[in-house]
Amino acid sequence: MGKFAGKIGLLGLALALAGALVLVGCGGSGQAAPAKTDTLSGELPDILTAILDGAEEIMGEAGRLGMTFNEEVTAEGSQGMLGLTAEQFELYVDKAYASNAAIISIAHEVALIKCKDFDAAAEVKALAAGGFDPLKWVCVVPERCFVMDSGSYVLLAATALPIADALGQSFEALADGNAGETNVFYTSE
Repeated sequence: MGKFAGKIGLLGLALALAGALVLVGCGGSGQAAPAKTDTLSGELPDILTAILDGAEEIMGEAGRLGMTFNEEVTAEGSQGMLGLTAEQFELYVDKAYASNAAIISIAHEVALIKCKDFDAAAEVKALAAGGFDPLKWVCVVPERCFVMDSGSYVLLAATALPIADALGQSFEALADGNAGETNVFYTSE
């Protein structure tokens, strides 16, 4: 009985080690989670402008964003612009700016949200994905809506597909690769 118990103990240890290796090997998609640090810096409107300029550069001459206007988002306007209630905005957000198409018949909005901390950014990312209304425009809808985060910042975009792709690339480049997964929560396809 002693030899049998010893073999079972060794078998159990081997299985435990194999399980640990599987968990370590399958812990992600091979892409490291973003570090808990802010690699974006500067004034929020300037960072948003850099993201928009980077997206235009990625798209080239044919991919101009057109006429847009940038504005600060307040708690009172956060439901319509970010999908966050005023209470959620006050709880999680330090400051937010949005860039919208100057013509209401074009479904285009890009918002950059500076959250109070990293945990708040994770909450805002989830809340915006669940609360943003992609059908808020008159007679038009965006082709893609997504949120992505980097440190305590969250990017929300609702726009045409090529612009959405370029915005995501620009945000990730500006964050020095320190961006979390993109959560695409709406497509018109």
